[in-house]
Amino acid sequence: MNVLATPVLAAGLLDLNPGLTLWTGITFLILIGVLAKFAFGPIVKMLDERERTIREAIEQAKKERSEAEKMVADTKNALQKAQREAAELAKRSQAEVETLRQELTAKARKEADELVATARAQIQEEKGKAVSELRGQVADMAIEVAKRLIPQAVDEKTHRALVDDYVKQLPKA
Repeated sequence: MNVLATPVLAAGLLDLNPGLTLWTGITFLILIGVLAKFAFGPIVKMLDERERTIREAIEQAKKERSEAEKMVADTKNALQKAQREAAELAKRSQAEVETLRQELTAKARKEADELVATARAQIQEEKGKAVSELRGQVADMAIEVAKRLIPQAVDEKTHRALVDDYVKQLPKA
């Protein structure tokens, strides 16, 4: 036999080999079965777990966002309340300052009026003393003048009574 005379069966790339195709199909089905039993379950379980964690994260983010929005609203309300209280406090302080100013002004006026009244009373008292002293001096001078002018002797008591009557007849101003 000649090596050259035997035809070599060469399979082409597109040629079908029924035995090889059968064994490839059986191997593929076994691989699918093994994967279904051992790999697809854990893979599906892992995908379900991942989906659950993503869903929980989204729900948690929504909850945190609503809490943050609530906190922002609470903060705004607290800020507005603080602003109202500050404005009210400023109004009360201003009213208290105005009341204190009025009280101090009234007290200062009262003290000034008292000082003026005291000064007037002192002036009247001094004026009365001066008038009394002046009357006494005028009476003494008049008696001296009368003694020198009137040659007849009139006692001093009579002279004084005459001068006092004359001084009383003078105008008060």
